[in-house]
Amino acid sequence: MSAGGSGFGQGVVTFKQMRDVVAYKEDVHVWVYYDQTDDILRYEAYVIDYDDDGKPSTLAFVVDDGILPWNCALGDYLTKKRLRSAGAKQSLWDIPRHTKATLSKPEYNLYLQLDEKEKSKLHHLFAREEVRLKAKYRSAWQKRLRALGYDVIPSAY
Repeated sequence: MSAGGSGFGQGVVTFKQMRDVVAYKEDVHVWVYYDQTDDILRYEAYVIDYDDDGKPSTLAFVVDDGILPWNCALGDYLTKKRLRSAGAKQSLWDIPRHTKATLSKPEYNLYLQLDEKEKSKLHHLFAREEVRLKAKYRSAWQKRLRALGYDVIPSAY
């Protein structure tokens, strides 16, 4: 707390603003996904927000995003199973819009081509990659969060 002067000779009391805290383990998440339109493995690291009751609610902001190489376990799986799309479309007119009509067609929606066992394997590979990225970029993402004015702690528990 600090006391400053006002134009009227009286002290004005102001409180030091508390910095928001991000618990890395609970608040920072990574989402890895396969972009079928561009035939790219992408990731986004983001911080979640909380509602008035303190329960996790939605995305607060993205810390980082990027593209993964195909020589990872996830890329190897998609390539070996021949689940990759034809590749990047050069014309916007060639890209099917993500509507119910296109997403209900197996050729535009990878998940409609998979049985339950394959979906489970794919989800496992996505989750493994998300854990790997969160550990790999921990230092860089913590620095970004601190640069944005957050206090970063390892865990809330």
